[in-house]
Amino acid sequence: MERHEQIEMIVAKFFSERRDINPYASADTMRALDHVIRNGLADGLARAASVWRSIYQEQSRRVGVLTRDNPLPDAQQMADLREDKRLADMLSARVSAVHALPAPANDRVYHRIRNNDQLLELLITTDYGLAVLADSIDRLGDGVTRDTAAQSREAFEQKIAELDAALKERSRLLSSVP
Repeated sequence: MERHEQIEMIVAKFFSERRDINPYASADTMRALDHVIRNGLADGLARAASVWRSIYQEQSRRVGVLTRDNPLPDAQQMADLREDKRLADMLSARVSAVHALPAPANDRVYHRIRNNDQLLELLITTDYGLAVLADSIDRLGDGVTRDTAAQSREAFEQKIAELDAALKERSRLLSSVP
């Protein structure tokens, strides 16, 4: 291929990507949007984790300092305290998992072998599902207070289980790619 033919191909590729409405059109665009999506997902989960951390801190203040007159704290308060901390830790672990999500390899050899368009469409669908789940977890955290924490735990655990399944599905999509 002559040098001037390479330049024409590069220019044609540049303009075709500029007009393309698919945000995952090029590897560079895909990587940039992947980071934006991850940060957006992680932000919502981190906000929910901070809600549970603040509830945990408030609950620990209610338990108070052990004294000679009161050497053992209330068992129910301690159970609630452990549950609040466990939920906050679970959400923080999911924030780390979102940041560690795999991304498609940027290997030109495999770009010719695998069906990138189909993979990218699946990633778009999966990322949208993750965004909806993270947003619902974030919105669940908005209404939680110390008094309503006991009733909210089950809903959070259910949403976290759904999020785990979606994260595994996204990882599975990319792990089967050479």
